[in-house]
Amino acid sequence: MQAKETDFWIASERNGEYPFTREDSFERKLRRHRKLHMNLGEPLDAQQQAIAYLERVEMEYLLQRAELTPRQRYVCEQYLNGLTLREIGKRMGVSKQAAAKTLKFALVKLKRAWRSNPFHGLAEVYRREVSRVGSRR
Repeated sequence: MQAKETDFWIASERNGEYPFTREDSFERKLRRHRKLHMNLGEPLDAQQQAIAYLERVEMEYLLQRAELTPRQRYVCEQYLNGLTLREIGKRMGVSKQAAAKTLKFALVKLKRAWRSNPFHGLAEVYRREVSRVGSRR
């Protein structure tokens, strides 16, 4: 359950009671709470957006070039989205071991396609180049 701003206001009106004994203490705690819980939707800066775009282009190109079966592609996408092999297997109606075997064969194809990819490591090269500190004159 997430605390509402009104909860902080009600707690701050208590005279000398824990947790908010002074109004400035309350303001600091409210700022800290907002900082910890409200930063989830921050937009990416231009450099991070460019790197994310390059990585996405590399991944899409790789998935096309690897010639995966629809089943292998589905398992890869779900695994990259953070599902466990057990969850993927349950969604497909197969065992965890079958999902793992499908993922293994898909990874073999992806590795083969990665080695022949002309964009191999483009995002990493870009990340290194923009993070280098140039000489200041």
